[in-house]
Amino acid sequence: MGRKGAQKHLKRLPAPKTFPISRKQEKFTIRSSPGPHRLSTSIPLLIVIRDILKHASNGREAKHLIAEGNCRIDGRIIKDYRFPVGLMDVLTIPKAEEQFRILPHPRTALVLHPITSEESTFKLLKIIKKSVVKGGQLQLNLHDGRNILIKTKDPRNPKEDIYKRMDILKISIPEQEIIKVLKFKENNIAIIMSGKNIGQVGKIISIKKLFGPKASTVSIEHNGSHTETLYDYTFVIGEDQAEINLPSISN
Repeated sequence: MGRKGAQKHLKRLPAPKTFPISRKQEKFTIRSSPGPHRLSTSIPLLIVIRDILKHASNGREAKHLIAEGNCRIDGRIIKDYRFPVGLMDVLTIPKAEEQFRILPHPRTALVLHPITSEESTFKLLKIIKKSVVKGGQLQLNLHDGRNILIKTKDPRNPKEDIYKRMDILKISIPEQEIIKVLKFKENNIAIIMSGKNIGQVGKIISIKKLFGPKASTVSIEHNGSHTETLYDYTFVIGEDQAEINLPSISN
């Protein structure tokens, strides 16, 4: 009889590069639970607490700290030690008075960047899909798995539909109210969230949208030179300047 469901174990050697763990110290590591981020683009909460923040010396201590409700992700208490922490998530540890935003970085793929308490009250989310649900209401599908419903007065002529795929929503957490919309367009500031140029930040110079087998690309001006990346790897973070605090690439 074959195995049912996803695997529950993960060996250290083939673990995603986002996991900051020693590969040969032991055989197995923690596998992320199904959640808002994929295994390859996230870090289990236990590894964040034990290996990155060093708030626990072993897995048992980390599980105890998490089970006590000491960790908040996007303003919500998380007690699952396997919970996947991913791009743009806001991790708050009230007892330690620490706040972090998870951002792409060229060395570690994902980095926990310290932020202020004021900045921990909002999150940036990419619109990856739009759909119309029952009643003609508009539903925005976002990169971290959540959906936001936009109510329209006239479904046949939805004037409230000002959103497009690849646009970024700045929302308050945990209320999930839309504060601002950052358009995916030229001259806005963007960060590359995947690929060999991950973590680079710059101004969008041109957007080349192609149809068919050829991939659409975006050109970003970074440190005086132009970097070309895939369309879906681009994440707008501001207009004239970034809405979020960014880590130093040299660190």
